[in-house]
Amino acid sequence: MKAKELLAACFVLFGALLVWPLLSIPNRAVLVAGVPALVLYLFGVWAVVVAVLAWAARRSGDEDGP
Repeated sequence: MKAKELLAACFVLFGALLVWPLLSIPNRAVLVAGVPALVLYLFGVWAVVVAVLAWAARRSGDEDGP
């Protein structure tokens, strides 16, 4: 999969994870270790986005030859 295709797929996937119907699932009055579940969900999605984009950037850098 090329880098542009991978980034487009990531954009769609992570965009889908941040729309209201899916945000309503963790939006409960539940605390996990004293932190609301919605906050953990948002930070978890954010961390995964950063990790996947860093991996994609490193991967695309390896594919580019001299």
